[in-house]
Amino acid sequence: ESNSDFWEIPYLPIDPADVGREYEPIIRINSQSGKGGAAYIMDHNFGFNLPKEMHPEFGAIVQRETDAVGTEITPERINELFHQEYVDVKEPYKLLKHAFQETIDAEGHSHVAFQGTIQHTDTIFDVAGEGNGPIDAFFNAIHGQKMDRFTFVDYKEHAIQAGSDSMAVAYIQLRDAQGQDIFGVGVDHNINLAPLRGILSAINRAVTAKQ
Repeated sequence: ESNSDFWEIPYLPIDPADVGREYEPIIRINSQSGKGGAAYIMDHNFGFNLPKEMHPEFGAIVQRETDAVGTEITPERINELFHQEYVDVKEPYKLLKHAFQETIDAEGHSHVAFQGTIQHTDTIFDVAGEGNGPIDAFFNAIHGQKMDRFTFVDYKEHAIQAGSDSMAVAYIQLRDAQGQDIFGVGVDHNINLAPLRGILSAINRAVTAKQ
């Protein structure tokens, strides 16, 4: 009717089930994907439920990868990027050994003492601190070290698989002296150790980014 050389077809979203498809397999991640796309893949494909505050940061990491390769990337590659950027960050600070001692008073209040040994490049030093929980005790333990230039903002933890042998994943949000937020992720069978790994992940990422 318009004598146009092109068909003018309206964009009509449909339910993939209407054409015999499922939603998850047709999701594609490329340089145009939104900040929540990569987080959706991590949740539905690998069981990592990233906090919403973390979506923009991880989305930017994935977008840099898609820009570099110029094509879509697979869920497996997204999982690799997640582990490379957050979980496998082991330097410059590494927790060599640690111990917790918890006591509960008559009112039910918990008191935790932490002792640990940390390695920074070639230097090994002992730290100790007390608090109302493992995270608080660990933060007090590193107070006075160069690692204490951060404030604790938020923490989230969940199990990756069901059952008594499930892995715990902890998402840690810290803030540096300049007000910049940094995230870390810790994964361990021990629910007390996972957040400590997450804290060190965030600190290591912040230190590495400034080098």
